[in-house]
Amino acid sequence: MKFNDRKRVIGADKLYRNTRKGKLMGVCAGLADFCDVDRNLVRIATILLGWFFTTPVLFLYIIAGLVLSKRPEWSYY
Repeated sequence: MKFNDRKRVIGADKLYRNTRKGKLMGVCAGLADFCDVDRNLVRIATILLGWFFTTPVLFLYIIAGLVLSKRPEWSYY
């Protein structure tokens, strides 16, 4: 596998928690990597949704943090 192929392997095939670039559990950073958007936009959207829908967002965030697997170490570049 070439160096440039790592993004293609990790990119859109599976959702991981990104614990290196994450603030709490890495869910927002992993979702941002999966959708190929800025991490701060996902964090702001999560905070805004959490403001209006506190219980469901908090519940889904915790469940995602527990269920999603951690991003493999070899995929960081």
